[in-house]
Amino acid sequence: MIAAFSAYLEACDPERNRWRSYHVEAGRDLLGDWLVEVTFGRIGARGRTVRYVTDDELAARRLVRTCLRRRASAPKRIGIGYRTCELVDPAGWLQRASRKSLSSTANDGCGSLI
Repeated sequence: MIAAFSAYLEACDPERNRWRSYHVEAGRDLLGDWLVEVTFGRIGARGRTVRYVTDDELAARRLVRTCLRRRASAPKRIGIGYRTCELVDPAGWLQRASRKSLSSTANDGCGSLI
């Protein structure tokens, strides 16, 4: 896949032994189809990968935003928020307000998602 967007997120809570990773990547394959690949699981493990084929770039962007919105609700669901450790968004897939919150950095090299 030729990536047009990539984001790597982590949620770490040592007290509750929660070590979650989430990676979403979108781009075109060699046949020109738009793919969104989501990998999630425990940090350091292989994790589970789910691949989606979309009709066009707009549908891929919507799916990426939907996935990231779900991660933003993590504090309510799992008690710890995800932090952005890597963001590659050369085409500006995220809105400017979202990009500001995703690109902030913390002491450990990861930024806050919200």
